[in-house]
Amino acid sequence: MTARRFLLLAALLLPVTPALAADGSSTTGSIDLTLLLAPPPVAGSPAALGDLQAVLAAQAARTAAEDQAARADSDRSVFRFADVLGPKLAPATLPRTTAFFKRVAQYDKAAVKAAKSWWRHPRPGEVSDQVHPLSVEKPGDWSYPSGHATFGYTTAVLLADMLPEKRVAIFDRAALYAQHRVVMGVHFPSDVEAGRIAGTVIAAQLLRDPLWHADFVAARDELRKSLALKPAIDG
Repeated sequence: MTARRFLLLAALLLPVTPALAADGSSTTGSIDLTLLLAPPPVAGSPAALGDLQAVLAAQAARTAAEDQAARADSDRSVFRFADVLGPKLAPATLPRTTAFFKRVAQYDKAAVKAAKSWWRHPRPGEVSDQVHPLSVEKPGDWSYPSGHATFGYTTAVLLADMLPEKRVAIFDRAALYAQHRVVMGVHFPSDVEAGRIAGTVIAAQLLRDPLWHADFVAARDELRKSLALKPAIDG
Protein backbone atom coordinates (compact mmCIF):
# COMPACT_ATOMS: atom_id res chain seq x y z
CA MET A 1 0.00 0.00 0.00
CA THR A 2 1.39 3.40 -0.97
CA ALA A 3 1.86 6.15 1.62
CA ARG A 4 -0.85 8.22 -0.07
CA ARG A 5 -3.38 5.39 0.03
CA PHE A 6 -2.49 4.67 3.64
CA LEU A 7 -3.08 8.30 4.64
CA LEU A 8 -6.38 8.46 2.82
CA LEU A 9 -7.46 5.19 4.42
CA ALA A 10 -6.50 6.53 7.82
CA ALA A 11 -8.51 9.66 7.17
CA LEU A 12 -11.57 7.56 6.44
CA LEU A 13 -11.44 6.43 10.06
CA LEU A 14 -11.66 10.02 11.29
CA PRO A 15 -15.08 11.47 12.03
CA VAL A 16 -16.21 14.38 9.88
CA THR A 17 -18.69 16.25 12.03
CA PRO A 18 -20.98 18.58 10.08
CA ALA A 19 -21.83 21.76 11.95
CA LEU A 20 -23.93 24.82 11.27
CA ALA A 21 -22.26 28.10 10.48
CA ALA A 22 -23.71 31.41 11.61
CA ASP A 23 -25.75 31.66 8.40
CA GLY A 24 -27.13 28.15 8.87
CA SER A 25 -25.05 26.58 6.13
CA SER A 26 -23.26 23.29 6.63
CA THR A 27 -19.56 23.31 7.52
CA THR A 28 -17.01 20.68 8.49
CA GLY A 29 -16.13 20.35 12.17
CA SER A 30 -12.46 20.63 13.14
CA ILE A 31 -10.31 17.56 13.72
CA ASP A 32 -9.43 17.00 17.36
CA LEU A 33 -5.63 16.87 17.17
CA THR A 34 -5.35 16.00 20.86
CA LEU A 35 -6.68 12.55 19.94
CA LEU A 36 -4.27 12.10 17.04
CA LEU A 37 -0.93 13.52 18.19
CA ALA A 38 1.41 12.25 20.88
CA PRO A 39 1.87 14.73 23.75
CA PRO A 40 4.86 17.10 23.51
CA PRO A 41 8.10 16.15 25.31
CA VAL A 42 7.93 16.44 29.09
CA ALA A 43 9.94 19.31 30.56
CA GLY A 44 13.42 18.15 31.61
CA SER A 45 13.21 14.88 29.68
CA PRO A 46 15.95 13.82 27.26
CA ALA A 47 13.57 14.53 24.38
CA ALA A 48 12.88 18.06 25.64
CA LEU A 49 16.60 18.73 26.14
CA GLY A 50 17.30 17.46 22.63
CA ASP A 51 14.61 19.75 21.29
CA LEU A 52 16.21 22.76 22.97
CA GLN A 53 19.68 21.84 21.73
CA ALA A 54 18.36 21.63 18.18
CA VAL A 55 16.92 25.15 18.45
CA LEU A 56 20.17 26.50 19.86
CA ALA A 57 22.17 24.77 17.10
CA ALA A 58 19.91 26.27 14.42
CA GLN A 59 20.29 29.67 16.06
CA ALA A 60 24.09 29.41 16.10
CA ALA A 61 24.24 28.32 12.47
CA ARG A 62 21.74 30.72 10.92
CA THR A 63 23.02 33.24 8.39
CA ALA A 64 21.63 36.62 7.41
CA ALA A 65 20.12 35.04 4.30
CA GLU A 66 18.47 32.30 6.37
CA ASP A 67 17.15 34.92 8.79
CA GLN A 68 15.56 36.77 5.90
CA ALA A 69 14.08 33.61 4.37
CA ALA A 70 12.71 32.42 7.71
CA ARG A 71 11.11 35.80 8.42
CA ALA A 72 9.50 35.79 4.97
CA ASP A 73 8.05 32.34 5.66
CA SER A 74 6.21 33.75 8.68
CA ASP A 75 3.55 34.61 6.10
CA ARG A 76 0.98 31.82 6.28
CA SER A 77 0.13 31.77 2.58
CA VAL A 78 0.04 29.32 -0.29
CA PHE A 79 1.98 31.92 -2.28
CA ARG A 80 5.12 31.12 -0.29
CA PHE A 81 5.30 28.12 -2.67
CA ALA A 82 5.84 30.45 -5.66
CA ASP A 83 9.59 29.89 -5.54
CA VAL A 84 9.04 26.28 -6.64
CA LEU A 85 5.85 26.74 -8.68
CA GLY A 86 6.84 29.92 -10.47
CA PRO A 87 5.80 33.58 -10.53
CA LYS A 88 2.39 32.76 -12.00
CA LEU A 89 1.39 31.60 -8.52
CA ALA A 90 0.12 35.05 -7.60
CA PRO A 91 -3.08 36.16 -5.83
CA ALA A 92 -3.98 38.81 -8.41
CA THR A 93 -4.60 36.19 -11.10
CA LEU A 94 -5.80 33.27 -8.97
CA PRO A 95 -8.92 34.32 -7.06
CA ARG A 96 -10.29 30.78 -6.59
CA THR A 97 -6.93 29.46 -5.41
CA THR A 98 -6.56 32.40 -3.04
CA ALA A 99 -10.02 31.88 -1.55
CA PHE A 100 -9.56 28.13 -1.20
CA PHE A 101 -6.26 28.31 0.68
CA LYS A 102 -7.51 31.14 2.90
CA ARG A 103 -10.29 28.77 3.90
CA VAL A 104 -7.71 26.05 4.52
CA ALA A 105 -5.69 28.42 6.72
CA GLN A 106 -8.75 29.24 8.82
CA TYR A 107 -9.63 25.57 9.23
CA ASP A 108 -6.05 24.68 10.19
CA LYS A 109 -5.88 27.53 12.67
CA ALA A 110 -9.00 26.40 14.49
CA ALA A 111 -7.75 22.82 14.85
CA VAL A 112 -4.27 23.89 15.97
CA LYS A 113 -5.53 26.51 18.41
CA ALA A 114 -7.58 23.92 20.26
CA ALA A 115 -4.57 21.57 20.50
CA LYS A 116 -2.23 24.33 21.64
CA SER A 117 -4.66 25.36 24.36
CA TRP A 118 -4.93 21.74 25.50
CA TRP A 119 -1.18 21.13 25.88
CA ARG A 120 -0.05 24.70 26.70
CA HIS A 121 3.51 23.84 25.75
CA PRO A 122 5.89 26.82 26.15
CA ARG A 123 7.88 28.19 23.24
CA PRO A 124 11.69 27.90 23.13
CA GLY A 125 12.26 31.47 24.33
CA GLU A 126 10.17 30.75 27.42
CA VAL A 127 12.15 27.60 28.18
CA SER A 128 15.63 29.11 27.91
CA ASP A 129 16.99 32.66 27.86
CA GLN A 130 19.71 31.37 25.53
CA VAL A 131 17.12 31.36 22.75
CA HIS A 132 16.88 34.61 20.82
CA PRO A 133 13.82 34.34 18.56
CA LEU A 134 13.52 36.44 15.43
CA SER A 135 9.93 37.39 16.18
CA VAL A 136 7.70 37.99 19.18
CA GLU A 137 4.70 35.67 19.21
CA LYS A 138 1.31 36.59 20.61
CA PRO A 139 0.86 36.00 24.36
CA GLY A 140 -0.86 32.69 25.02
CA ASP A 141 -0.03 31.33 21.56
CA TRP A 142 1.56 28.08 22.64
CA SER A 143 4.21 26.05 20.87
CA TYR A 144 2.81 22.56 20.21
CA PRO A 145 1.96 21.82 17.46
CA SER A 146 3.36 24.40 15.07
CA GLY A 147 0.54 26.15 13.23
CA HIS A 148 2.83 27.23 10.40
CA ALA A 149 4.14 23.68 9.91
CA THR A 150 0.57 22.38 9.97
CA PHE A 151 -0.48 24.86 7.31
CA GLY A 152 2.64 24.18 5.24
CA TYR A 153 1.97 20.44 5.09
CA THR A 154 -1.80 20.76 4.66
CA THR A 155 -1.06 23.05 1.73
CA ALA A 156 1.61 20.72 0.36
CA VAL A 157 -0.67 17.69 0.32
CA LEU A 158 -3.44 19.64 -1.38
CA LEU A 159 -1.10 21.27 -3.89
CA ALA A 160 0.53 17.93 -4.67
CA ASP A 161 -2.89 16.46 -5.39
CA MET A 162 -3.65 19.40 -7.68
CA LEU A 163 -0.21 19.35 -9.30
CA PRO A 164 1.22 15.82 -9.08
CA GLU A 165 3.92 16.79 -11.60
CA LYS A 166 5.36 19.13 -8.96
CA ARG A 167 5.03 16.79 -5.97
CA VAL A 168 8.73 16.51 -5.04
CA ALA A 169 9.38 20.26 -5.20
CA ILE A 170 6.19 21.00 -3.26
CA PHE A 171 7.06 18.71 -0.36
CA ASP A 172 10.66 19.90 -0.28
CA ARG A 173 9.35 23.46 0.01
CA ALA A 174 6.95 22.47 2.79
CA ALA A 175 9.82 20.93 4.74
CA LEU A 176 11.85 24.13 4.46
CA TYR A 177 8.84 26.26 5.35
CA ALA A 178 8.37 24.20 8.51
CA GLN A 179 12.07 24.11 9.41
CA HIS A 180 12.17 27.90 9.26
CA ARG A 181 10.08 27.93 12.44
CA VAL A 182 13.03 26.32 14.24
CA VAL A 183 15.43 28.74 12.54
CA MET A 184 13.22 31.57 13.82
CA GLY A 185 13.63 30.22 17.34
CA VAL A 186 9.87 30.13 17.88
CA HIS A 187 9.31 26.37 17.67
CA PHE A 188 10.98 23.12 18.66
CA PRO A 189 11.54 20.31 16.14
CA SER A 190 8.85 18.29 17.94
CA ASP A 191 6.37 21.12 17.27
CA VAL A 192 7.25 21.02 13.58
CA GLU A 193 6.98 17.22 13.38
CA ALA A 194 3.57 17.36 15.06
CA GLY A 195 2.58 19.99 12.50
CA ARG A 196 3.68 17.70 9.66
CA ILE A 197 1.45 14.92 10.97
CA ALA A 198 -1.45 17.27 11.70
CA GLY A 199 -1.27 18.91 8.28
CA THR A 200 -1.16 15.57 6.49
CA VAL A 201 -4.19 14.24 8.36
CA ILE A 202 -6.16 17.47 7.89
CA ALA A 203 -5.45 17.53 4.16
CA ALA A 204 -6.44 13.87 3.80
CA GLN A 205 -9.78 14.67 5.41
CA LEU A 206 -10.38 17.71 3.22
CA LEU A 207 -9.63 15.69 0.07
CA ARG A 208 -12.48 13.32 0.87
CA ASP A 209 -14.91 15.88 2.28
CA PRO A 210 -17.78 16.71 -0.13
CA LEU A 211 -18.17 20.13 1.51
CA TRP A 212 -14.71 21.06 0.17
CA HIS A 213 -14.78 19.29 -3.19
CA ALA A 214 -16.20 22.02 -5.41
CA ASP A 215 -13.80 24.67 -4.08
CA PHE A 216 -10.88 22.27 -4.40
CA VAL A 217 -11.69 21.47 -8.04
CA ALA A 218 -12.19 25.16 -8.90
CA ALA A 219 -8.81 26.05 -7.37
CA ARG A 220 -7.07 23.08 -9.00
CA ASP A 221 -8.41 23.84 -12.47
CA GLU A 222 -7.58 27.54 -12.17
CA LEU A 223 -4.07 26.78 -10.95
CA ARG A 224 -3.31 24.18 -13.62
CA LYS A 225 -4.48 26.55 -16.34
CA SER A 226 -2.35 29.38 -14.94
CA LEU A 227 0.73 27.14 -14.86
CA ALA A 228 0.05 25.92 -18.44
CA LEU A 229 -0.48 22.32 -17.32
CA LYS A 230 -2.89 19.84 -18.93
CA PRO A 231 -6.38 19.79 -17.43
CA ALA A 232 -6.82 17.31 -14.60
CA ILE A 233 -8.69 14.11 -15.32
CA ASP A 234 -11.14 13.19 -12.55
CA GLY A 235 -11.55 9.50 -12.04
